[in-house]
Amino acid sequence: MTEKNLNDADVIIGRKHRSLWGDAWQRLISSNTARLGLVIVAIFVISAVFAHFFWEYDPRIDLDYSLKLKPPNLSPTEEIPSIHPFGTDKLGRDIFRRVVHGGWNSMRVGLVAVGISLLIGGMLGLLAGFYESMPVGRVGLVFLFALVGLGLGLFPAWLADQTFQAVLFAALGAVSVLAEPPRKAGAIPQVNRRRVLIFAGVGLVLGGGPALLVSPYTAIGCGLSGLIIGGILALPLGGVFISSIIMRVMDIILAFPAYLLAIAILAFLGPGLDRAMIAIGFVGIPIYARLVRSTVLSLTQEAYVLASQATGAGHARILFRHILPNTLSPVIVQATMGLASAIIWAGALGFLGLGAIPPEPEWGAMLGDSYRFLTSGAWWAVLFPGLAIMLSVLGFNLLGDGLRDALDPRLTR
Repeated sequence: MTEKNLNDADVIIGRKHRSLWGDAWQRLISSNTARLGLVIVAIFVISAVFAHFFWEYDPRIDLDYSLKLKPPNLSPTEEIPSIHPFGTDKLGRDIFRRVVHGGWNSMRVGLVAVGISLLIGGMLGLLAGFYESMPVGRVGLVFLFALVGLGLGLFPAWLADQTFQAVLFAALGAVSVLAEPPRKAGAIPQVNRRRVLIFAGVGLVLGGGPALLVSPYTAIGCGLSGLIIGGILALPLGGVFISSIIMRVMDIILAFPAYLLAIAILAFLGPGLDRAMIAIGFVGIPIYARLVRSTVLSLTQEAYVLASQATGAGHARILFRHILPNTLSPVIVQATMGLASAIIWAGALGFLGLGAIPPEPEWGAMLGDSYRFLTSGAWWAVLFPGLAIMLSVLGFNLLGDGLRDALDPRLTR
């Protein structure tokens, strides 16, 4: 065997031992688009982190009216004794410093909002897709009914401002399964009216009893909602029904215009960057729920899942060992794209005055404060925050495109 053949064999052997994630990384860094997005994202993240931890800035004392709306300069002059590469804003604050520190807020909004959407939407989609196509055991029913009770119990808990009520209804959901005799295989579930009445009465007590400490009117509202919740938890619900309920709720959320829904949430919660994270994260929940559910529905018919089920593996092992890892590829791509969308959302809400509260530096709020000075020729006050939004979003979108191509399993053939 020649030396060339030995080298070729070493290359082939090396590729055989490379993991799937290693192959994906090699495809990612071989793409010019992905490399460009990776560089932009790295600059954005590094500058935001280092500025936040190593470049102290207090926006409450940053004020100098003598430098109001000064153009960019790279060297001191008689008129402008300090250096301002991006110029100054209407209060004489250095725009470069505020843009760099505003990157931390934008990154924080993106990570937290995508985390909320991914955690809640991904879990709902995982459960909806798995139990729609797989038989539900007794342990699974306990978990699902507890989850349904928790979700439905949030309304009386919010109405009475008593968080523990949601926990009580979650426990009622688990008890409703444990108190029911085991179902025979293939038997059609029947509605037991006596059981429904008993659990409706228990729900009435759990909802209205603690609410009496608030007011009689609150107790009436919570009692009626508890009556309905108890009756629902007494029904012989299955995985398909619960999956349908979850996805119809997602469809209802998607029916609202996204920006108007986020504005309505902020109108209820009040303005602020932390509340903006919650609003943006809530609006993105249906996207991840639908994505994960569609992925799970296709994975449950794969041979390795059917083989695990045939060997007697439990639902938890199948779900978290075989299905969940294989949903990561599309979720990672969507999360990367979601970071770009969250930055745009934060900028839009900040522009409307619903995001960061002044004088906190945030790119959208900086645009909202400065756009009116364009007519006076202060173009720099709008240009650089706008460029920061554009470049960061471009970087995440390019990286997302590269990840989509790198994680595509068809490219491994």
